[in-house]
Amino acid sequence: MKVLQVQNIRYSNILNGVDFDWHQGEIIALMGANGSGKSTLARILSGLIEPQGGEISLTLDGIVCNWNKVNRWQEIGFVGQHPRRQTIGATVAEELGFGLLNLGMDSRLVRNKVRELAASVGLEGKEDQSPATLSGGERQRLVTVAILALQPSFLILDEALTMLDMRAQTTVLDLLFKARAETGQLWITHDLELARLADRLLVIENGKLVDMGRFNDYSAHNERGSIDSHAEVHVNSTSLVTKHSRTEIVGVQGQNVLLDQPVLEWKQTNYESRLCLNMLVKAGEFIAIVGPSGSGKTTLLESAIGLILATEGQLIACGEAITKTSLNTLRRKTRLLLQEAGEYLIGRSVYHEIYYGDSRRDLKIKTPEKLSFLKDFGLSVSMADVAPERLSGGERQKVALAAALRTLPEVLLLDEPLLGLDATSRAGIQKMISEWGERTILYVTHDLREVLQYADRIWLVENGNVVLDCAIQRWQEHQEQFQAAGVRC
Repeated sequence: MKVLQVQNIRYSNILNGVDFDWHQGEIIALMGANGSGKSTLARILSGLIEPQGGEISLTLDGIVCNWNKVNRWQEIGFVGQHPRRQTIGATVAEELGFGLLNLGMDSRLVRNKVRELAASVGLEGKEDQSPATLSGGERQRLVTVAILALQPSFLILDEALTMLDMRAQTTVLDLLFKARAETGQLWITHDLELARLADRLLVIENGKLVDMGRFNDYSAHNERGSIDSHAEVHVNSTSLVTKHSRTEIVGVQGQNVLLDQPVLEWKQTNYESRLCLNMLVKAGEFIAIVGPSGSGKTTLLESAIGLILATEGQLIACGEAITKTSLNTLRRKTRLLLQEAGEYLIGRSVYHEIYYGDSRRDLKIKTPEKLSFLKDFGLSVSMADVAPERLSGGERQKVALAAALRTLPEVLLLDEPLLGLDATSRAGIQKMISEWGERTILYVTHDLREVLQYADRIWLVENGNVVLDCAIQRWQEHQEQFQAAGVRC
């Protein structure tokens, strides 16, 4: 039996004396607010960065191993928040086989193992595809099973199940539980439903770990502000803005928009057989888009902003047929918040990222109003000059949200906008979204609970088609169909 002993680990002003023992075969859930140091601890344990103080040791049956001679990549597997960063193979098959070949496994055995691994996480038939062509959830499954196949003694999963629909998450959890006898696991998560399945709950607070014991003991500590929840956040119904009358004219970016008029209309469009649409969105509508991983939800948003163009049919946006020459007009009226949005930040500071489109002169002036806007997204004024890459994943997500929503365009395309956010941040963003009654919003999610209070309609996407379009008031009539597609309800 191996035990990883973590003693008095310190790092900058983030970790301030972290202590815990992690036993092979034990599943630990680690929770804490955005920016509390969870990912920093994960990178230290996996050897990606070195601690500035303290000690990590590995014991085997009570005998201390020389840590400097431990092959950490074999002993400690790591699946990060952003699977895009971890894929190195040109194809899915190369990705799955890379580690096995490096362990010295015979190439013929590897080929058979790759087929088995792909099938185990629903990627059969995609072995020759580039990982870049996969959805976020599919990439998470790919990276997780590739690391798990190496049979590490310990495995760190840093928000590694967040992009998965319920069916895919169940599949991956089954694999994790089958491996638990030989692989201790650390699940970094904001999801209490996941934490409930762990053997032990740790919470990081003020740079230290608080051991909550088994999850059943959690309720005694439920009032602690550092413990967040992925459970449904209810916005008080009195705070929701009632939808405008469907004949009212509202101003958007200095223009008049007549609600109930078509804003996006796909007319028998086909996008290289990846997506087929014949749908209509009216001004001011909030459309919730759900469906299993890889079904085409993100592709749908990409089509709405012209990142991909139809090979058949036509998209009409704001009354204009979309072609290569009319894309600039579309993109002035539309903003897309990508999945893994924190991966696409280009500003040299948080402030520059959010106000990137401003003139050089305006960027030099940090007005109180602009700094106040940061605080609306849970970003402190002290973060304004911090480089985005120095922030936690959840903090980067907030920066990306602030940058996308600053101009309040006519159409907002949001792809899993709450990924990686703690409960306080999620509630704040949900409240802001609830107050945009006049905006046209297409919102992709795996969790209907995020949008039930303010969506108008739900589109269920499967295999590149909208197979269900129902009014929000009638969603329960289709609950079994949603659940069968892996949607949380």
